[in-house]
Amino acid sequence: MRNHIDRSLTAFTFSVLLVTIGCTGGSSEHGHVTGTVTINGSPVQEAVVTFAPVEGGRSAVAVTQADGTYELNYTPGVKGAKLGKNSVRITTYIAPELDDDKRVVNPGKPERLPPKYSRGEEVTVEVMSGENTFDFAVEADKDKYPPPPQ
Repeated sequence: MRNHIDRSLTAFTFSVLLVTIGCTGGSSEHGHVTGTVTINGSPVQEAVVTFAPVEGGRSAVAVTQADGTYELNYTPGVKGAKLGKNSVRITTYIAPELDDDKRVVNPGKPERLPPKYSRGEEVTVEVMSGENTFDFAVEADKDKYPPPPQ
């Protein structure tokens, strides 16, 4: 009987230890990332924000809200981005949709952001453990990158 109690106590202690380690996130490889995207002072809605780790690995993605804010998702249920240097890409482009007869059924949306952001080749950030805020205040030629129609 004593042996059974010792094993139960050991299993309980081990379970508590695992839960404690899991809750503290002691070995997390991700930092929580939020921010805002604006162009010429106006919020950018429905832009796709992607953080791609420079060292390789899964990218984190978000879509901006009406007020230009975003919160990155690494995987379903895991918020944030991989720690370290990340290349940032922000795009508003949506390709036109065609039906089987090559007729346009949805015209899509043009790119509203300059290549520096939309190609993801020039902007990098360092994601740290914990909370990270990265705001992108894009200044662009209003003729080349007009605001969306109201």
